[in-house]
Amino acid sequence: MTMTEQQLIDKLADLRQIKPRKDWVVCVKSQILGEEEKNYSSTPLFQMLFSFKPALAGLTVIFAVIGILGFSQNSLPGDVLYAVKMATEKGQIALAPDGQAPAFELKFANEKLEALSKVQTKDLAFTMNEFQANISAAARKISKMDATTSDPVLTRKMVEETRKLVETKQKAESLGMVIGGAEMENLNKTLVEYLIECMDSGSLTLEQATILSEIKNLSQERRYSEALELYLVSQ
Repeated sequence: MTMTEQQLIDKLADLRQIKPRKDWVVCVKSQILGEEEKNYSSTPLFQMLFSFKPALAGLTVIFAVIGILGFSQNSLPGDVLYAVKMATEKGQIALAPDGQAPAFELKFANEKLEALSKVQTKDLAFTMNEFQANISAAARKISKMDATTSDPVLTRKMVEETRKLVETKQKAESLGMVIGGAEMENLNKTLVEYLIECMDSGSLTLEQATILSEIKNLSQERRYSEALELYLVSQ
């Protein structure tokens, strides 16, 4: 039976209404293009990350700042990041709880003293000034502390940092460096006097009373380093 022209047109119209299956379309498209097109923007993970974009940007800045602060801790006078390190130190001292600021000052003084053998000649004077500023500030703050409310752990920490300063100073001087001793002498004197006040303000055993007497004698003879050493040994 031969179809008329009108019948052929009607059949073609019917075929146009047939919709291919979606999986067949994807398969044919992947074969033509070589890969299946993926719309990641419609996935829940992408939408979640996109919604947190401002927060992620803030975290990125925070991590970058933390990274800079971390790198700056190893910087030396004259380095680009040393100003960041100095600002961090001042912040730690300013925010330190009552009684802990002197220990921070002594810790940073030790770092300055150790840096003397590593910095360039042009930065030696600056480093020395910073070292002296730290120990002067430590002595000043120790002199204002109340011995009757002293923390034994914190007190020992200050003594340990001071003894380390003495040892580092001796090593630096053995290498030919000239380090002013007036500030160190004042620091040792102030700390020993504070230790005597701390021990005098509490009840002591016979052994502790004997040690206190020895520390007082060493202080009168201005043998402050030995007095500090005796205190550490007795603890």
